[in-house]
Amino acid sequence: MNGTEKVSIGSKEDEDKKLSFSDQSPRTNYRSYQTTDVSNGSTSNAVSGNKILTYRNRHVSEASCDESQDEFYDIISEVESEQDDSNSGVGFKPTIITHRRGTLYNATARRANRRFSTVLRKPSAWSVIYEEEEECHRELILKIRKNLPLKDFSEEVRAKKDLKKFLVQPVVLLDVTDTSLEIIFQKFMTKLRKDLDLDEKLPEDSMKYFFTKSQKGNESLASVDQLRETIQGVKYVLDGTVYEQTWITALCVLPNLKKSHVGIARLRHPLNLGNKFEEISFIITILAPKRQKFTKNAVEVGRTFSTMMCNIQLRKDLTDASTEEEFKEVLRVESQNLMNEATQAITGAADELEEEIFEEDFPFWHFGRGVLEDLKRRVPLYPTDFRDGFVGKDTIRKVISTILFLYFACILPAIAFGTVYDYNTDHKMSVISCIMSQTFGGLVFALIGGQPLLVVMTTAPVALFVKGVVLVAKAWNADFLAFYAMVGIWNSIFLLLQGFLHASKLMKYSTRSTEEIFEFFVAMAFIADVVKSVQSNFETNYNFIPLNTTSTAINETLPAECYTKDYCTRPENFILNEFLMYGTFALALMILHFKKSQFLSAIKREILADYALPISVITFSVIGSLAFQDINLAPFNFEPSQLKLEIAPFSKLEVGHVFLAAGLGLSLSFLFFVEQNIAAVLVNNPANKLEKGPAYHWDLIVISLINAVLSVFNLPWVHGALPHSQLHVRVLADVEQHVTPLGTVHDEFVHVRETRITGIVSNILIGLSILIMGVLKLIPVSVLQGVFLYLAVTAFNDNQMFDRMLLFFTEESSYPPNHYVRKVPQKKLHLLTFCQIIQLAVVGLFGLSPWYEMKMVFPVMILLLLPIRHKILTLFIKSKYLHILDSH
Repeated sequence: MNGTEKVSIGSKEDEDKKLSFSDQSPRTNYRSYQTTDVSNGSTSNAVSGNKILTYRNRHVSEASCDESQDEFYDIISEVESEQDDSNSGVGFKPTIITHRRGTLYNATARRANRRFSTVLRKPSAWSVIYEEEEECHRELILKIRKNLPLKDFSEEVRAKKDLKKFLVQPVVLLDVTDTSLEIIFQKFMTKLRKDLDLDEKLPEDSMKYFFTKSQKGNESLASVDQLRETIQGVKYVLDGTVYEQTWITALCVLPNLKKSHVGIARLRHPLNLGNKFEEISFIITILAPKRQKFTKNAVEVGRTFSTMMCNIQLRKDLTDASTEEEFKEVLRVESQNLMNEATQAITGAADELEEEIFEEDFPFWHFGRGVLEDLKRRVPLYPTDFRDGFVGKDTIRKVISTILFLYFACILPAIAFGTVYDYNTDHKMSVISCIMSQTFGGLVFALIGGQPLLVVMTTAPVALFVKGVVLVAKAWNADFLAFYAMVGIWNSIFLLLQGFLHASKLMKYSTRSTEEIFEFFVAMAFIADVVKSVQSNFETNYNFIPLNTTSTAINETLPAECYTKDYCTRPENFILNEFLMYGTFALALMILHFKKSQFLSAIKREILADYALPISVITFSVIGSLAFQDINLAPFNFEPSQLKLEIAPFSKLEVGHVFLAAGLGLSLSFLFFVEQNIAAVLVNNPANKLEKGPAYHWDLIVISLINAVLSVFNLPWVHGALPHSQLHVRVLADVEQHVTPLGTVHDEFVHVRETRITGIVSNILIGLSILIMGVLKLIPVSVLQGVFLYLAVTAFNDNQMFDRMLLFFTEESSYPPNHYVRKVPQKKLHLLTFCQIIQLAVVGLFGLSPWYEMKMVFPVMILLLLPIRHKILTLFIKSKYLHILDSH
């Protein structure tokens, strides 16, 4: 298809004078000229000069404005020979001839005395300016070759819909004898109104939407070059490129058109429409509205029928059809054959998919076999995990930036979650506990874990579960620290069993939709924590409650400073907290997206993007701690006495508490199982192009051992975290931007440095941060909330569920050209999104509920997402569509 872009060029104003001739012939298109006698500078109407003009005008004006130099030279030669015959022996004064379009010969004063025959020599390409007719239009056309793939009727859902819609009553013109494209299109428009009885008014000047320049008097011209948009078939062979010259598809977008229309014209005699269109027998015409969903626009409808016309047997059958009904029947039969073939292909692909999903490598009772297989494959590559942190172009720069990113991305949530644990556990866990947990768990996993790019840390779902453990311990009169440790030990036991029984193989049932629901829930948990923090700050600092109220409960909620005044007036504290939180979030997001701008160089933009979070945190920590020193911002709680390790007091537990902890440990193991494996699956996504492979079973064993130790010392639990693990992969990757054949731009990973150095060094730095807690206390809590908000929003990047949710509020003509928009019916697309929203709401209801009974159940709800996807959703949506939407 050739897209055209034109730039109109205005003609130069003519300042020459005009003279009329009395002997003008009606057949000759004369112009007004001025002849100048060079010898004496006077103006005259020389007979010989008039004769020259008569011949020149008669020949040149009747020719086209684009005649070649040789043709023009023949005309001049003829004039010269006739001039020599008629003026033999007669002296002739040379003249300079000027006209409205320019100078015929650029003669100068020093050539004035040369003979006329000398002047009329063959001109060069630079000296001749051809005369143009007044109605001739000049423009520049930028032709862009854009390759369109043939429509796949087995995948693209609109292909079959186009055939059903437009071939019910196609508009057909048979044995057209006209050789003008404009007349053919006009006949198509007339027949369209007649056959379909349109209730919509087509524009009178519709031809201008077909052609780049439609002028009166050009009806006899027939050239594809005049069309705005066309589609032509082409195939590539070893000897070159073969163009299909027997058919052409013309596209036309009309304003105010309500729906699309298709017409096919069969010419009686092959028509030469220009280079590579020399024997056109079929002209397919597509009319489409201006604003239309991209899968329904003129190009896509044209792709459907152009794909059909690529079938040589179909073209033969259409040529042999003698009547209009036979012609339409051939089209209907071909469309039915295409749809039947597509259905068979889809069914076979779905069966193969089911066999692939449910295929077993080895049974679960082969105890520990999965762990051994992981170790055999992964342990020999451990030395390269260290070497790859130093070898390669830009590796050192990438590793340093990743270390700093991981440091801030892990220690800031550790501090933030530490404040949450400190509040929920009544100071039994603290910020120091989270930092020690992060240091030990992250360092051990980075050293011996099977997938070193996984980032392990305490997460929002774990913090929610711990709050539930606190509530259960209070309800059953159990010592929290001992009860917490026992729940963690049971959790580790169940994780060991899952690892040795290679239960991670169940994650083959985990599809993209399940992973995205969980990612969405994690982001919701971050946002929920931010909302609670904002609400608490508002009630404390911006809730203007008069002190003369009689409610003791309200007075107890006010801070002590409020009793010194008639009103609690500290709005500046709340405003500054909001400024720091949203400022941290906005600056980090702006720097992250700075790499898409045109400023600086590509390398500098990438470096800035890698340091987006550290720069933002440091900037607003300085602003909050130094620029606004007069405003008291509450720091997180830290006491040096908290820096200690004590074994949990198991002796305080009763037998009933141990069995109750077993139930909670089983539920917690489901949460760890799903979170750990989903994080590992997303890290090992084929799009990331990792080369060393995963180790799902071994990683589960490592996580169980780490958490057993953490439980004994009453430290927060850790596991593979989202979105930190995905961000870890991205900052270690070399990324290129690629444009798809559909025109969309996407990031593609070229190479990822699979190294343990970043995880080891960053966690060592986190451990050493205990020595500078006085400096870390300068980070306001509101900045930490901004980090939470940043992590939540960045989790929506490349989240297909979030993108499909936006389609509910997007105009159809603005739908992105994604594969699932092309291949899945719009109703099924929105139905799956709606089902995912319901699942997310149920998981969020249990996970964010204030009742501990529901909090304890929400890990089970996450695990239930797997059978819901494979057993419930298939009742409403076909497996082939689910596979398209779930594929990575």
